Amino acid sequence: MSPETLAIIGAYLMCSEAAEVRMLDASEVEVCTALYLEVKLGFVPDVGIHEYQLMSAIERAETNQQGYEGYVAWRASNPDLATETETIAELLSIGRPD
Repeated sequence: MSPETLAIIGAYLMCSEAAEVRMLDASEVEVCTALYLEVKLGFVPDVGIHEYQLMSAIERAETNQQGYEGYVAWRASNPDLATETETIAELLSIGRPD
């Protein structure tokens, strides 16, 4: 897993942490939604944002599911790294202004 992919996962987890303690504003929701999509697409070979945008709604739904399953499988296969990334995201979220 590349450092860039871990950074994207970490940023998404920071969004998740923030959403657990407060309502996100519209711009935060937009950013967090884009990050989550980027995380999922990172687990689907040969599909980037451009390819995803050209897909039909059914293809996008299938791609989202495939990406989600890939992310869940990665977390299961790498529990220590997943936990460490989650912990770092939580620590970085503490003290951020609401």
